[in-house]
Amino acid sequence: MRRDALFLAVFLIIGIVLGKNLSTISLLFTFLVVLTFGFFTLNFYFLKEKKIDMILFLLAIGLFVYASFRTFYIFNFFEPEVSLDNKEVIIIGKVSSFPEISKDKVSFYLKTRVNKRYVNIRITTNTGKNFYYGDIVKVYGKLKIPKGKTSRYGFDYKEYLKAKGALYTLYAKKLYIVSASHNILTYLNMFSSKLNHLINTSFKTEISSLLNGLILGNKSTIPDDVYKDFQRSGLAHLLAVSGGNVGVLCAFIEVLFRKVLKVYGRGVNLIIIGIIVIFAIITGLSPSVVRASIMAIIYYLGRIIYRNPDTLNSLAVAAVLMLVINPLYLFDIGFQLSFLSVLSIVIFYRRIYEYFIKVKVPTSISSLCAVSVSAQILILPLLAYYFCEVSLISFLTNLIAVPLAGALVPIGLVYYILLLFGIDFIVLKWVLLVIVKVLIWVSQLSHMRFSYVKIAFWDEKLVVAYYILILIPLYKKVIPKFLKLLMYSTISALVLIFILQVVINYNRLNISVIDVGQGESSLITYKGFSMLIDTGPTNEDFSSLKRIVLPYILKNNVSKIDVLVLTHKHNDHIGDFDYLLNEMKVRVIVTSREVYTENIEKLKGRYVVLIDKLKGFSYKDLKVFFFPPVEQDSNSSVVTKIVLGNFSMLFTGDASYESEKEYIKKFNLRATVLKVGHHGSNTATSEEFLESVAPKVAVISVGKNNIFGHPSEDVLQRLKKKKIKVFRTDLNGTIKIVKTKNEVLINPYMR
Repeated sequence: MRRDALFLAVFLIIGIVLGKNLSTISLLFTFLVVLTFGFFTLNFYFLKEKKIDMILFLLAIGLFVYASFRTFYIFNFFEPEVSLDNKEVIIIGKVSSFPEISKDKVSFYLKTRVNKRYVNIRITTNTGKNFYYGDIVKVYGKLKIPKGKTSRYGFDYKEYLKAKGALYTLYAKKLYIVSASHNILTYLNMFSSKLNHLINTSFKTEISSLLNGLILGNKSTIPDDVYKDFQRSGLAHLLAVSGGNVGVLCAFIEVLFRKVLKVYGRGVNLIIIGIIVIFAIITGLSPSVVRASIMAIIYYLGRIIYRNPDTLNSLAVAAVLMLVINPLYLFDIGFQLSFLSVLSIVIFYRRIYEYFIKVKVPTSISSLCAVSVSAQILILPLLAYYFCEVSLISFLTNLIAVPLAGALVPIGLVYYILLLFGIDFIVLKWVLLVIVKVLIWVSQLSHMRFSYVKIAFWDEKLVVAYYILILIPLYKKVIPKFLKLLMYSTISALVLIFILQVVINYNRLNISVIDVGQGESSLITYKGFSMLIDTGPTNEDFSSLKRIVLPYILKNNVSKIDVLVLTHKHNDHIGDFDYLLNEMKVRVIVTSREVYTENIEKLKGRYVVLIDKLKGFSYKDLKVFFFPPVEQDSNSSVVTKIVLGNFSMLFTGDASYESEKEYIKKFNLRATVLKVGHHGSNTATSEEFLESVAPKVAVISVGKNNIFGHPSEDVLQRLKKKKIKVFRTDLNGTIKIVKTKNEVLINPYMR
């Protein structure tokens, strides 16, 4: 069977990857020439029996060129104007997305003209006004350039917004509706909004938030702990409105028309296609729904012309269409997981199904088990890489939850459409309630011991090695011996490089001052020992510990924390520290009496060391000292000093002048590197203190454009006067300091 779309998809993906990673257009041209020459050679000299269709090949080259240059443009030329960052503006534009409504805010994209260029702006506001897709609105606020990736493992918000065509964010202090729209998408948005409202008013918050996710794909109101349960039980995909929802909806409509209403003919297929399109739009056009919708539309178009489409070819067509429209889809986690799960089913389903039949499992159960198992095979390494967790019970939970969630979509839509007409069908409401409660119960199986495992030793090299290892047994009959040898060699090399990196890092002192915005968190590792100083800030919308610090710890191959230092009580230093205690093994907590007193319930049953005088310990040849807080200082903090050979670093928390004076009198402060106190505030880092510490390098943990004006210009001038090299997390991102045998390396993520 010809699978031309698959051939095109491969060229398109190669072009996108090159467009992102090659730095100059000349390199793109060079690679294009090499690729073209290579395929011509392959076609005319090696493929003696099966020639590549020349028109297909030229189309593939065209897609490659388009994808590579468009992606290159997006990453190198589609950039915000720095002069507009933090600027107060008044903007009029068109609402270009369905507004996302959460507890106390509304977010949407606004298409407008900024300095002769049309772009989208991500708008957030707390207005109570109702507005919809296509409406013209006026907003007042401060234009900001979104934060890019500031550490190797961080989330690139700037790239994420670029995929939506957005270059700026803006919090709208005021919003006015200039004119209302009346196109079909506006009415679909109104319909979606009405469904959201009906869901919210029909059930209690816990149930309604899950129904919003399960039926409409709106996860914004789902509590963190509930979402975590779904994720760890392997059911998070249900809350994103996955391709399975589209399949169940299609099956429901088929039964409704053909079995209940007795309507036949090809016209039914067109009706189903229309319903698929409407469903995809009102559920937010997530990558998984778009993929499933395209594949379903291809299937029903095939039925109209009496053709049975090939699943793999349909999958490739979906990929080509989506990537042509938006190449940055390729880097979306949802896109990757959705396509790989379907590809995994296509490749492995038959083999697994036949195995279950062979061991006498009933046909229906065999089919369900085969789908559940096969879907996991190709996405496991990505789940481990992106989320640092793999569910060990997902096979079991999906067997129960997938059929229930599938039934929920058509039942829920029918119930809420009836409500639109004032009909409250109590039986349907009761069924929905029971299904959601059963799903919650299934998700809570993740509370069992060994229901999931955290993955600390995993990176890109192991992901690639895994996929190559999967390919060999699948195609061992057609892979030439020399290629098989090359594949085994590649796997061995990747694993060996990974092991060498782990061993090298294990024997070095690694210090990471993590960029957590306006706050602090530092990770220290050495020969199996790990210490975390502070956990960063948290607020209602964002937890740096959950989103930044914990993933950073795990992706640095750290599976436990030997010492957690909580310097002082301020939220920007110890936000959500109790979450860390529940997520990882923490052996010792070092803190002040003040922090302990205010958090006595959270620290109950933990091994806590209170620092009321100079204390310290040694781990192999690493020495760690803790200086006590100074009572006269309102920002008093536990100060930490680490020493390894001729290298030392001083972490001062928010200690102010009052503390510095006491420390100068009592302790040896000399250090190679100084973590500057209080984010560079002018209440710390005095001339005398710098004289006493005499650092060669200073690191300031500070948020970009923070409201406090940190770091102080006075402090920066003092550091400059003493010729101390300064690194800042707002400018340099996460700063990694590595002490090797003979030198100290300072590696800022951004230069």
